[in-house]
Amino acid sequence: MKKALLVVLILCVLVSSLTMAKTLKIWIGGQVAELDQTWDDIISKYEKESGNEVEVQLFGFDVYYDKLLAALEAGFGPDLAFADLGGWVPTFAAKDWLVNLDSQIENWDGTDQIWPNLWPTVAYEGSLYGLPWYTDCRLLLYNKTMLKDAGFDNPPETWEEFCYVADKITDSSKRTYGYGVSGTKSEVTTLGYMMFLYAAGGELLTEDYSEPAFNTPEGLRALKFYTDLAKKWEVSPNALSYGEDDYRNMMAQGRVAMSVGGPWSFALIEQANPAIKGNYSVALHPYGAVPASVLGGWALVIPKSSENPEEAWGLAEYLTSYDTWMTWIEANGSPMPVRMDVCADAPTFDDEKWQVIFDTFPFAVCRPPIPVYPQVSEEIQMMVQNVLMDKMTPEEAIAVADTNVREILGK
Repeated sequence: MKKALLVVLILCVLVSSLTMAKTLKIWIGGQVAELDQTWDDIISKYEKESGNEVEVQLFGFDVYYDKLLAALEAGFGPDLAFADLGGWVPTFAAKDWLVNLDSQIENWDGTDQIWPNLWPTVAYEGSLYGLPWYTDCRLLLYNKTMLKDAGFDNPPETWEEFCYVADKITDSSKRTYGYGVSGTKSEVTTLGYMMFLYAAGGELLTEDYSEPAFNTPEGLRALKFYTDLAKKWEVSPNALSYGEDDYRNMMAQGRVAMSVGGPWSFALIEQANPAIKGNYSVALHPYGAVPASVLGGWALVIPKSSENPEEAWGLAEYLTSYDTWMTWIEANGSPMPVRMDVCADAPTFDDEKWQVIFDTFPFAVCRPPIPVYPQVSEEIQMMVQNVLMDKMTPEEAIAVADTNVREILGK
């Protein structure tokens, strides 16, 4: 009788544990999606500790927004998803697609360790709808060997130096180029233009995000200079075909000397070519008027369509914990954690590249955290492409973009 009761008890425990175990779906987008081995290791550890199973889907930067948007619109998104800090969170929150995380974040023991300037990127109408996961600031990523072989010991600082260095390195007959201009129909093109816009002393929108602010002499100067690098000086491969990720891989193979990059680039460029370790670095991106950088990164969000919102938050906490981030940095050396304690404690960050990042990050600007930002970004992309394809002059393209953005903003 006792044995029978024991068997029944064991069966009840097994059934209970099976019932409690959940299968979570997480969608991971952006550059870190390429680090699949690290994701396998971290997710496996979570599964062992939690008893839950996790189905992971990895998406490249160029396709992820459309995939996630379609899923959220249809009401069958994952349990947990990456969302770009460039306006995605308020955009999705405004459509009532995301779980409000105010109470979870208020009661989380890691809240005080998140860089303070990141919270506005995941806010909408005074509430928080995302948990920042990693951050960055855009810089000049460069191949030390290519610069040295061309006679340069240091990267350029001003636009004038920039043109000279890029031109001297470029030899299209050998398929080597000085700089990579992003001109694809994607967010990296907006980010590329913004780097030059702010470096010219301009701004994308007004301080209250109510009107466009880029149709100015500074904005026009930035557009001309950015597109002239590809069209006039021809120091870039085909800008309409390539973006940041492509140029980073070309740099790893000694074909592109400079491009926009940042802390996410380190593990990926070494993954593309382990021999480049020690032969690349970052610097403040060359500027025309003032030093500038654009803040970026990704947050974790829970779609309202999730069947397991509590477990999804538990996974978000796990991925953003001190221990998980220390494990991640030990394995990859990047990207930049949203946690200030990890940035302070991880030995990796004593490297000179990270000192450049930490010096630049405080004045990096964020993309407008407004629901219509994706539409604004699309207009900037088309503006750049219209010039690159010779459909419009820079003056015409910036005027059209200004008119369209005003309409988007309701002006």
